[in-house]
Amino acid sequence: MTIAAIIEQLEAEWDTNGFFDCVRNGDYDAIRGQEILAVLRAIEIDDEEMVPKRLVSLLWYLPSFLSWQSERIAEKGGNRAVYKRFVTEVESILENVLGVP
Repeated sequence: MTIAAIIEQLEAEWDTNGFFDCVRNGDYDAIRGQEILAVLRAIEIDDEEMVPKRLVSLLWYLPSFLSWQSERIAEKGGNRAVYKRFVTEVESILENVLGVP
């Protein structure tokens, strides 16, 4: 998957009825969550490669945003433990893709 395709997919997930929009409303779908993880795992960035600003903007915010939604997920009857594992997996993938300081 190209970086452009990944950006396009992530942008769609932020739109109305996209995965992140649903999470914002307290609706976590584990199957769609697995699809998001697959998109994130598809990101390949060489050490010397410049990363498009738009990709950075779509990625850096994810861990905070997802963590903030935990209460909403629980309030709507979602399984907090399952959601927490998803958030942890997102963080782990981003660490692998982007590296850590």
